Amino acid sequence: MNIVFAGTPQFAADHLKLLLDSQHEIKCILTQPDRGSGRGKKVKPSPVKEIGLNNGIEVLQPTSLKDESIVRSLESLKPDLLLVVAYGLLIPKKVLDIAKRGSVNVHASILPRWRGAAPMEYSIYSGENESGISYMRMTEGLDEGPILEVHKCKIEKEDDLGTLESKFVELSKKSLLNFLIKFEKGELKETPQENSKATFAPKINSDFQKIDWNCASNEIDQKIRSLNPKYGAFTFLGNKRVKIYKSSPTENTSKLGPGKMGVSEDGKLLVGCSQETAIKIDTVQMEGKSAVRSEEFIRGYRSLIDQENKFSSNVQ
Repeated sequence: MNIVFAGTPQFAADHLKLLLDSQHEIKCILTQPDRGSGRGKKVKPSPVKEIGLNNGIEVLQPTSLKDESIVRSLESLKPDLLLVVAYGLLIPKKVLDIAKRGSVNVHASILPRWRGAAPMEYSIYSGENESGISYMRMTEGLDEGPILEVHKCKIEKEDDLGTLESKFVELSKKSLLNFLIKFEKGELKETPQENSKATFAPKINSDFQKIDWNCASNEIDQKIRSLNPKYGAFTFLGNKRVKIYKSSPTENTSKLGPGKMGVSEDGKLLVGCSQETAIKIDTVQMEGKSAVRSEEFIRGYRSLIDQENKFSSNVQ
């Protein structure tokens, strides 16, 4: 098939690579405009754009797909399919209807659960033990289209956003090309979603990233894992923002109050949570610095830790 591919982050890029190694032809790539990232906010192309440029594929980066010139450009390609993977922009009906066989989204949850921008993050944060990818025919509604195929996997208690994303990519490696064969032949049954069972996963913002130490350790650990390594959950030590990337729930033998800090027998940073629980921190990052093991963090900021003695949800 002649395919227009729409996607932006590495998760989408991994799917694009699968298509490049297939019999399908990528006529054009849609990806979000270049944005600044990292500590220096250096502007860089998306992972999907990089693949497109390296393979001589036309790349379009509109700020909106309502632009008539973009619509005309896509129509001129006469694609068989628009395949969307974590694109990040609203796709109007006029664009969804351009491709001869319609538009398909590879969505990172078992729909109708976790419609929206951050399905993997919310699957981990909510403590679920199963998730997967859904191949969905796209409609105007937010991830509301009929399901064509679902592939499931387990979420282990140690999984974070990075490992779950890797599991989903493996699911697609095993299923995407076979799915496209069946889709092209018209062999797939469309199953309407049960809208009454829908849950939503909005875009991750700073409020979600903030740690509330008045929660139990398992909930805090789920938030930390749901944000690692892409974002990092954060807290404050005095007026310094501190990101926590890896942790594990543990016994609160020191009877630490919520946010209070201590040191474990193996030299790691302990933090008290509610319900007499605690977490042990493994990887942590002081504002403006690189991420380090918590033992190194303790050595480097011993005086500040002794002075404040407590993480808080807001600047002190």
